[in-house]
Amino acid sequence: MFDLPGVYGTLANLAVIVLGFGAIIFIHELGHFLAAKWAGIRVLAFSIGMGPVAASYRKGMGFRRGSTEPEYLRMGEAERAEAGVSPTEYRLSTLPLGGYVKMLGQEDANPGAVSDAPDSYQNCPVWKRMVVISAGVVMNLVTAAGLFIIVFMVGLK
Repeated sequence: MFDLPGVYGTLANLAVIVLGFGAIIFIHELGHFLAAKWAGIRVLAFSIGMGPVAASYRKGMGFRRGSTEPEYLRMGEAERAEAGVSPTEYRLSTLPLGGYVKMLGQEDANPGAVSDAPDSYQNCPVWKRMVVISAGVVMNLVTAAGLFIIVFMVGLK
């Protein structure tokens, strides 16, 4: 893609690939996130990347290096409400090989773990859970269709 000589061209092309995959992952996970919010499910984390958290943001707590979760868990329910702290942590993790949306009551690693909270994934009607699960793929399809239309309207050499 780039006409840079040697290793610089390779690094530039690699950067474009990583950013492209990151955009696809972001759009996919955004679909799950928006659908979960629409369904009334409490979202605990929205992460781009896997592994240890490099940086995070939580409304009411601001930006942090690492995760805000330990500090959030130390706060009491009343203290969180008074400070206007959101239950959702937005994360940028160290391994840019995926992403995830962590919802209350959805424990893929431990299906036996349940939550009785009214805004948990398990207490949501099945049809809403189906919407949440399929929203990532639907968002990818909508994005692809939109980009297809734009490319053909603008045109390429």
